[in-house]
Amino acid sequence: MAGVGSWFGRGLLVIAVFAMVLVGVSAGAVPLQRRAAAAPAPEPVVLRVMPLGASSTVGAGSPETAGYRGPLQALLARDGVTVDMVGSQHGGPASVPDRDYQGYGGMTLEDLLPRVAGWVRGADPDVVLLHAGTNDLLKGASAQATARRLDAVLDEIAKVTDAHVIVAGVWAPLRGDPNDRAEFDRLGAEVVAGFRERGHSMRYADASELLEPDELADGLHPNAAGYRVIAAMWERQILAVTGRRATP
Repeated sequence: MAGVGSWFGRGLLVIAVFAMVLVGVSAGAVPLQRRAAAAPAPEPVVLRVMPLGASSTVGAGSPETAGYRGPLQALLARDGVTVDMVGSQHGGPASVPDRDYQGYGGMTLEDLLPRVAGWVRGADPDVVLLHAGTNDLLKGASAQATARRLDAVLDEIAKVTDAHVIVAGVWAPLRGDPNDRAEFDRLGAEVVAGFRERGHSMRYADASELLEPDELADGLHPNAAGYRVIAAMWERQILAVTGRRATP
């Protein structure tokens, strides 16, 4: 019987200890093993995009969308890309979330050359969207001269940034010799390829057949539908240089 009593006593002791543990936990005692604290969610990576060019960058033909800038932001947001549009200018309707850009109506590559390094340095972009050359051709510069100006502008950009630079060719139909646009596209692509061979992240997008006649507002500038097409072109190029995928 002594053995039974000893076993019974030990059993009561175990029950008493277990009860004390339960009381301690219910009273707010710290458990023996804590759950690891959840790691804070990482901050989203913000892509700084600099729209750079002339009147189509401003949004001529579709001020209600700020040209391609409004639709482009919507597309990138759908893709999960957080964008900060950069540039020293600010314009567009309140419906466009970020209205910063660098564009001047009528500006040629020749006009851009002495200013572009300072603008790009100040904006500190990750991606530059350059659309220029149309006004050079419209004002009588040859395709060869316009391509040389493009080369000089890209050289100035490359001196101050290692950002991705995406160059879009002329998307507007031009008065005069239609071969000028085709020749500039050919030469412009060669200029950009030369920078790529020297290690710069640059791409050339041939936009010569991008727009249909009914996607132009005035025969020169795109309308809202045309700018949506252009925005989709920029989206594809941006995703390509940043290694991202579009959302279907």
